[in-house]
Amino acid sequence: MVYLAGEWVPAWLWMSVTFLVAALGVAGLGWWVLRGDARNRAAEEAVESEAAREHH
Repeated sequence: MVYLAGEWVPAWLWMSVTFLVAALGVAGLGWWVLRGDARNRAAEEAVESEAAREHH
């Protein structure tokens, strides 16, 4: 039984580290996408407001 415990503990630790890295990657990617979306929306609004000022 000691052999199995010795085998599972490192496996569990490595899977925990892998899951943590994956979760951080997903969160980072989500932040990157939302940041880009916010920048695109702000730029689009700036263009629309500038175009509206030119027409009036």
